[in-house]
Amino acid sequence: MVNPFLIGNKCYLRPATLEDAEFISVGENCPAVRETLFLALPMDIEKEREKLRQQLASKETILFTIVDKITDQPIGQTAFVRVDYISSATVFYIAILDPEFWGKGAGTEASQMMVDYAFETLNINRIQLHVFAGNTAAIKIYQKIGYIKEGVLRQAMYHHGEYCDFWVMGILKKDRLKNKRGRK
Repeated sequence: MVNPFLIGNKCYLRPATLEDAEFISVGENCPAVRETLFLALPMDIEKEREKLRQQLASKETILFTIVDKITDQPIGQTAFVRVDYISSATVFYIAILDPEFWGKGAGTEASQMMVDYAFETLNINRIQLHVFAGNTAAIKIYQKIGYIKEGVLRQAMYHHGEYCDFWVMGILKKDRLKNKRGRK
């Protein structure tokens, strides 16, 4: 493991670096990944490096690279963006950028590690996310972790010739603590 920060059974999270631009660019240009992330424009390594540079410099962003424990290869990204330390709130993001790792539990595990990190270490009270209403696999993962549907962003994005709804989902620290006690 190289520079692990949060360690799970299937994957670990390490701080993102500018060197991640290459694997992110490859992932974001993959047709299957573009489809799930609603990406319409190509990304080259330099554009990706500049985006990473901005994210890494932001005091409102905590960005990790998701790494497979067996192969030690980067497979995705996860982040808290718009971190508000006064309101103790943030927005969660995750993307498994290698389709070979879809459905194998790394996304679920990384999401759980991020929620625990937010509540137990950062003292965040509320995490929210936005998810395409048709992405039932992601919604199932988020609900399993304890996120609840809080609202709908109607016709929030245009994709394949139609406007698509997105769900706003959220989880509060007090609800996560109840869920964790119930699982023991």
